[in-house]
Amino acid sequence: MAESSALSVYLRERRMAAGLARAELAVRAQMAPLLITQIEAGTLVPNPPMLQRLFDSLDVPQWYRKHILVLGLPSVESGPPATAPSAEDLADLASLTHPACFQRFPTMDVLAANADYQRLFPGMGAGVNMLQWMFLNQTAKEVFVDWTTEAQLLVHAFRMLSPLAPSHRVSAIAEACGRSPDWDEIWASDVRPQDIARRHIRLREPGTTTERRMLLRVYDPAFPTRPWWLYRLIPTR
Repeated sequence: MAESSALSVYLRERRMAAGLARAELAVRAQMAPLLITQIEAGTLVPNPPMLQRLFDSLDVPQWYRKHILVLGLPSVESGPPATAPSAEDLADLASLTHPACFQRFPTMDVLAANADYQRLFPGMGAGVNMLQWMFLNQTAKEVFVDWTTEAQLLVHAFRMLSPLAPSHRVSAIAEACGRSPDWDEIWASDVRPQDIARRHIRLREPGTTTERRMLLRVYDPAFPTRPWWLYRLIPTR
């Protein structure tokens, strides 16, 4: 039997989180129960139409689907994946004229951040976890105009994608965030579909009441691929 891929583990975890038996998911996705079993066991890699039906049946938001495929399917690389940004990566990040950081997904660990990002988000830099900063650093509520919505979206992404991350790291993040009095309520809350696909966020300049509307862009570094994402915040008029 083939070893289960991260994608097969993810699909199994999402089915179980939805409270569905394999037979129930098979009916929803209009697939034979045996196919569900094979996909979850890692002996069958679902083709695009199968994935579309499975994602639809498991209510996986469109915005997350590419992330899941990139993280969940094995890729062909010329060597072992990078574990940390290189000097060239850091120089590239520093050259950007707007706030930007390298962030590991889906644990949201920040690997590096340029000066403008650290100025906009005090205390956020290499080695800091975005979720923990959001819930345990009071600055977060001062910086984010819509803190509750942004916190809900972070937690929702964490919940949806955590099966793709090491379980011990997921547990450590959840345990740390659990010290916040807001964590349990946010964890149990729902997000609006239109918020998941948002393109802009509203921020306050640190130490002021000045608001900025920023365009959020997320890039998957390539050539070669790297196990982190580039987050950029671009001012809009």
